[in-house]
Amino acid sequence: MKKLILLAIFFAPLLAGAAPVRHISVETTRMEPSRLKEMFLLKEGEEFSEERYDEAKRALQKTSMFKTLKFIETKHANGIDIHIKADDRSYVMPLLLGLSGNKHTVGVSVLGRNVLGYGEEAYLFVGGGRDGFDTHGHFHMGKNIYAAGYRHLNFKQRLYENGWVSSPEIFSSADDKNKHNSVLLDDIHGRQDNFYVSYAYQFSSIWSVSITPEYEYYEYKNHALDTGNHSHVTFGLHYTDKLPPGVSMEQLAAMDDLNKQEMLQNLRHIRRGKMASVFYTAGGNWSGSGYNINKLGISGAYFWELHERHVLALFAKAARAFDAPFSNQISSSDLLFGIGIYDREQRGKGGVSAGVSFTYYLLRNHAGLLSLTPFFEQAFITSGGNSYNPHGGVGAVLGYRFWKIPLPIALSYTHNVNDGSHHVSCKVGGKF
Repeated sequence: MKKLILLAIFFAPLLAGAAPVRHISVETTRMEPSRLKEMFLLKEGEEFSEERYDEAKRALQKTSMFKTLKFIETKHANGIDIHIKADDRSYVMPLLLGLSGNKHTVGVSVLGRNVLGYGEEAYLFVGGGRDGFDTHGHFHMGKNIYAAGYRHLNFKQRLYENGWVSSPEIFSSADDKNKHNSVLLDDIHGRQDNFYVSYAYQFSSIWSVSITPEYEYYEYKNHALDTGNHSHVTFGLHYTDKLPPGVSMEQLAAMDDLNKQEMLQNLRHIRRGKMASVFYTAGGNWSGSGYNINKLGISGAYFWELHERHVLALFAKAARAFDAPFSNQISSSDLLFGIGIYDREQRGKGGVSAGVSFTYYLLRNHAGLLSLTPFFEQAFITSGGNSYNPHGGVGAVLGYRFWKIPLPIALSYTHNVNDGSHHVSCKVGGKF
């Protein structure tokens, strides 16, 4: 009996600490209170914890839809009540004005949030130049994300020695025909039309699924390469948990005065975050494709957000094309992580990659954030044998984010460690 009493005394504080969330009430200025309650990750009936509560508050702050957010907790004997008082706003603003001199390219993008009062987000990009045009956008409301895009390219596909291939893009940092020393083996005129629609559903705070039907048509002069339809469908499963703020231009653009107070404070403990995804792509006669397409890929990243908000990030990817024409093979550009700038790539039946970056805040004050992000990334592509062609780079991104201006700016430098090329670019805005 004494042992039972001692156990009860020992476990009583633990049981008392596991208080449930009894009731959540919401006040808003224009958004439906029920909508904000849906956006709040902590739900009624769940066990209350400070970590989960802080995560739910940060998720609301990161939406950039609120001028002010106030949280009031009331403790009761049988649980905790939470009252949220929110002054929500709506806005439409440009996120990018981009220029590329060599390609004679210009592009603009617009982001709107909470315009309808449902906490929705809408994004549109339009860009065009010498090699074609591109337009795409998405609409995000609640757990649903809808996206679509169309791209038309009229380009030169350049094939170099050692497996290098030019990357057909609207924006490019350089005209690789004149920049690289490797021998040009062929110069083929190509055309590409690409249309896709996509739907993603976030069935929890960390898990989501997506499906993307895509229609592609390639035409090469004299049918030198795989002219025809490359239509396919891609299925994806995605995991994201505690992604640190400020590790990309897009995240910097999403910050506002609510995030400023958090970013100016040091963390008490190192915060860890992680993300992972897996995709499967299939195509054939059933999808309208003139080729069999069968690809599988995985990717992951792990983050350490240090006491002064500096972020160390490790990345890795792997992909395999079991069946795919040349234009749909695994490319080193897809295996790299969007940090560096390149105008050539390697293609093959499979590949792996890894990378590391460190975002160091040189300055954090009430004016803005100044960060320096050195990085290294490397991919290896194989054509099916034991040999692998490398592609990677080392460089740094120097970025600044004014709190009062929603457009972060950055100067980016990349040295391609495999072909010796150098690229310098100015980036403005959060999406490209």
